[in-house]
Amino acid sequence: MVSLKTKTTLRAGLMGLAAATLTSAAAMAADLQELGFATSASGGTGYMYAVAVATVVNEGSEALKITPFPSAGVIENDRLLRNDEAQLILHTGGQAYSSYRGEGKYPSKFEDLRAIMPIYASLVQMIVPAESDSKSPGDLKGKRIGLGEPGSSANTYVRQVLKAENVNDGDYDGRPNSLTEQVAGLRDGNLDALTTVMGGGAPALQDLAASRDVRWISITPETLKSVIGMNPTGAVVPVTIPAGTYPQQDGAVQTFGVPIWIMAKAEMPDALVSEIVTKFLSNLPRAHEVHPVVDGTTKDFVANAAPPVPWHPEAVKALAAMGYDTTPFTE
Repeated sequence: MVSLKTKTTLRAGLMGLAAATLTSAAAMAADLQELGFATSASGGTGYMYAVAVATVVNEGSEALKITPFPSAGVIENDRLLRNDEAQLILHTGGQAYSSYRGEGKYPSKFEDLRAIMPIYASLVQMIVPAESDSKSPGDLKGKRIGLGEPGSSANTYVRQVLKAENVNDGDYDGRPNSLTEQVAGLRDGNLDALTTVMGGGAPALQDLAASRDVRWISITPETLKSVIGMNPTGAVVPVTIPAGTYPQQDGAVQTFGVPIWIMAKAEMPDALVSEIVTKFLSNLPRAHEVHPVVDGTTKDFVANAAPPVPWHPEAVKALAAMGYDTTPFTE
């Protein structure tokens, strides 16, 4: 027979254990770092790549939870990071270079901006209906061109391509549409050209090529040389989109790529930086399962990507520990 005193003691012990468990759970929840990750348009490669990064890093982690969300582009991402409305962002080399130095569209120097790792090169892609008489960017003068949303990479780099071929702002009907709006516009005949900066084989462009006869415009070496001269060293790199990347794409397309970086503030704790780098690079096959677009993070790509802003010191340590060489930052 159990006495009342024993029952009371047992009840008190169980209540104490429950309280301790709740306190421990609360402590663990308090220690969990939630990081908002500003990416790109929801149909873009950047967003899908970020989802893959977040998935593999979050799995089994008791230290952090990364939540990717779509954005209007890297200029918006930069603003969100400055204002602590995001803790991780995708950034292009050229725009990060300007932000760090307070040039161009950036109101002040962002000296706390730090590189975590380069993950892939986003490609400048210019697409027209197959029956279009436009064979080069210069032929788009007077046309209705989707430029991407203000603040997007496409809005910056495509205008540079056009300028290199003597097609200046005002010489065409530039429309700052989202990718979704551009795809619909080109499919329905309301746009003469779609332009974007995203990874090769992006699903949104796969779907477009499967439902409408379209053609990719190549960029000549002379135009590429001019664009390279408009940007900091390492901001753009020549890239070929292989034939067959998209439905009915019979020939290779010459273009250029914009290295895409994961960036954060200098105050990002070392432990979180190390976990992000190590878990993602250790689980690339898993990341590819999440999204097949994850195929651009290679040792050669990481080693050859020139950082436009200082590295986060812990990122360099984590990359080196995994056998990844890095290019030092230079002013």
